[in-house]
Amino acid sequence: MQTRTLPGRRLAGVEVRIDLSVLVLVALVGWAFTGIFRADHELVVALTMAAVGAVLVVLTTLAHELGHAVEARYRGMEVEGITLLLFGGVTEMHVEGQSARDELAVAAVGPWISLVCAAGFGLLATFAGDLLPAVLAGPVGQVAGVLGWWNLILAAFNLVPGAPLDGGRVLRALLWMLTGDRLRALRISVRAGQVLGVTLIVLGVTVLVRGGPRATLVAAAFALSGIFLIRAAATELRHAELNAVLEGRRVIDLLALPPAPLAADQRVGELDRDRVTRGGDLHTVHRDTDLVGVVERDALLGEGSAARWPPEALLSELAEPLDDVPAVELTDDLHTLIDAFQGAHNVVRIVRDGRTVGALTEREIARAIARLRRDGTR
Repeated sequence: MQTRTLPGRRLAGVEVRIDLSVLVLVALVGWAFTGIFRADHELVVALTMAAVGAVLVVLTTLAHELGHAVEARYRGMEVEGITLLLFGGVTEMHVEGQSARDELAVAAVGPWISLVCAAGFGLLATFAGDLLPAVLAGPVGQVAGVLGWWNLILAAFNLVPGAPLDGGRVLRALLWMLTGDRLRALRISVRAGQVLGVTLIVLGVTVLVRGGPRATLVAAAFALSGIFLIRAAATELRHAELNAVLEGRRVIDLLALPPAPLAADQRVGELDRDRVTRGGDLHTVHRDTDLVGVVERDALLGEGSAARWPPEALLSELAEPLDDVPAVELTDDLHTLIDAFQGAHNVVRIVRDGRTVGALTEREIARAIARLRRDGTR
C-alpha cells in the first residue's frame, strides 16, 4: 500500500501506521464537533471538547482495526500491520489457508468492538453526573454521548453487506460456506459494495440539490465515501483474482524456457541479433558454468535509451553483477517471487540448490501472470 505515513509504532504486537490523511479526518471531526458543542459551552471549552472527541474518534477506529488484527493472529494468520486513513483503517494480513469460519470471525469482530465502544461511551454519558464533579460531568457526558452515537453508526455502516466493508466480508464468508467457492462469493460481495458506492454518490448529489451550498460538506462526504467504496471494492476483487491465479503455483511453474546463456568472452559484434530479440528482457552472461551477471536486451541491441556499445566490447563488460539482487528458489511459491520485487528492485535472481541459474524482470513476471489470467487457469 502506497501511503504517506508517520513513523509506525507497535501495539499488541502489531505495527500501527498513521497516514497523513488522518489529520484531515481530525480537522473535519473537530470542526463538526465544535459546532455541536458550541451551542452549550464557551468557545474554549467547546474547542477542547472537540479536540478530545476527534482524538477519541481516531482511537476507537484503531480499536476497531486492532480487533481484526488480534483475531487474525489468534487464528494463525500473518498480520503485516494497520494503517489508519481518512476513511477509517485497513488491516493488512495474509489470508492463505484461511477458512470461511476464520473470515467470518475476523470480519465480525471489528463491528463488535465498535458496539462495545458505543455501549461504554453510552454508559459514561448516562452516569457522568454520578461519577464526576459537576464542572466536568456536563462536558464529559456530552462528548461521551456523541462518541457513543458515532461508534454505533460506525458499527452499523460497517455491517452493510458490501465489500470492502466488514459486512461485505461477513456476506462473503457466509456465501463461501454455502457455495464452497470463495472467489464467486467475493465477486458477489464486491458487486454489492459497488452498488452501495453508487447509492452514496446519488445520495450526495440529492443532498446537494435539495440543501444547496450549505449542504456541500455533507454531500461531498457521501460522494467521496461512495467513490472510495467503488474503487476499494474493485481493488479487492483484483487482488483476490490475482491470488487465485497464484495459488498453489511455484516459480518454476511460471517460467518459460529461458534463453540460452551468453558467453562472457563473446563480443557485441558477434551476437546473433535475432536470437537476442526473441529472448527475454534479460540475458544471462556466463563464464564456463559460472554466472557473471545479466544484461538487458536493449543494451545488447543498442536500442531505446540504452547506450550503444562498440562491436569489440566483451559481454563481460556489459554484464551487471547480481550480488545485491534478491533471490528466490525455483520451488518457492509465486507470492514469494512477487514480494521479492518490493523496494527499488526490478530484477530477481532465480536460484536452484543455492546456485543462481537466471534472472527475471518485474515486467516479465507481469506478462507471465497476465498470460495465466488470459488462459483462465488457476
